[in-house]
Amino acid sequence: MENHFELAFQNMPTPAFIIDRSTGQIRAFNRNFALIFENRNTAPGNDWHTLSKDETPWPTLSQKIADGSLQRCECNVRVGDKTVHMQLTFQLQGDSILSCVYSSDHMDLAAAENTLLQFALSESSAGLWIWETDSDLTACSESIALLLGCPQDQTPRSTVEWHNLVHPDDVRRLANLVNQHVAENKDYYEVEYRIRRSNQEYLWVKERGRTYTRSTDGDIKKIIGFVVDISHQKELEEHLRNQATFDELTGLLTRAAALTHFKKQLGLAKRQYTPLSMAKIHLDANQRLSGLPLEERNIAILTSARHIYKKIREADVLARVEADKLLLLLPNTSIKDAQKLLMNIIVPTSDECSTLFEGNADPADFCVGLATFPEDGETIDELAQSANQAVEEGQSKQQKIVVN
Repeated sequence: MENHFELAFQNMPTPAFIIDRSTGQIRAFNRNFALIFENRNTAPGNDWHTLSKDETPWPTLSQKIADGSLQRCECNVRVGDKTVHMQLTFQLQGDSILSCVYSSDHMDLAAAENTLLQFALSESSAGLWIWETDSDLTACSESIALLLGCPQDQTPRSTVEWHNLVHPDDVRRLANLVNQHVAENKDYYEVEYRIRRSNQEYLWVKERGRTYTRSTDGDIKKIIGFVVDISHQKELEEHLRNQATFDELTGLLTRAAALTHFKKQLGLAKRQYTPLSMAKIHLDANQRLSGLPLEERNIAILTSARHIYKKIREADVLARVEADKLLLLLPNTSIKDAQKLLMNIIVPTSDECSTLFEGNADPADFCVGLATFPEDGETIDELAQSANQAVEEGQSKQQKIVVN
């Protein structure tokens, strides 16, 4: 080493040594590294072979350090007639390697936090944990206790305890992912799941795990990770998903969401040679609703939509495609059977009429246009256009049901 670096190296608070990249010979070590051996009336070995009790040969280890696949490992170091289990970090320095030594006789969360500070700062992290794979010992930071709503001494201490808090529908997926991470010696994983708090409510979290230390042969020894509360994000995603799938006023499918169901049913009809009908339902054929205040008009549309939804069959698909128009797909239904079903809808019973009237709706406003596959079209767009032409004709002629 050059003189101006030697003093800094010797006075490093962390025990460290410098080893030749190609031969494994120990070129230098600082005072704190020497002190580990002096306390046991011995001296460090001259090379990696005499220093380490692990079987991995130095050329193999050196290559892993050089290609960046091993930056931190755990190994057994000979200190006189005793074996000390240590964590070593490696940093390539030209034809030498600088190694810093950390005792690993206990789980040191503070050291982990300092070592991965840059990683921690890049996350909106609610909690830090570290897991020792051999012993299955887990240590959690205080922020995880806050997340789970429990004292820190009651946070999970093992995989079993952690998995006991994970939602039953998520636990297998989490376990498989982590097991795969360890088995394949990966560097990083990410997973979302639900975890139970002390008040028995489930919280959506995102877990990011990263390999922290390996053995000299590359097996993962410790994994460090962060747990992030993503409940608000999940609520927003659900809200946006519902907005995209369901009409806000009626709760029926939107046009875009219904299209997927329509195409699926049309595909079945083509493969199975079964009939399929489509109905366009105009809820304001007499243009009565357009003269109502917005709130009353919305109540009328909602009332009519509920009435129609209650009368259709389980396999039928109903969607709101315009403000006052619905589209109804009738799988495995001939045009004749479709007419019967729709007559039952647009000619309600006296009790049903009372309910409609109370909700500002009037069955006299209903008008239906019918199209059938394949006579009126062989695609969803063609069927919808045919049904729309039929309903426009019915509106102009003041007819209740028109078959295209």
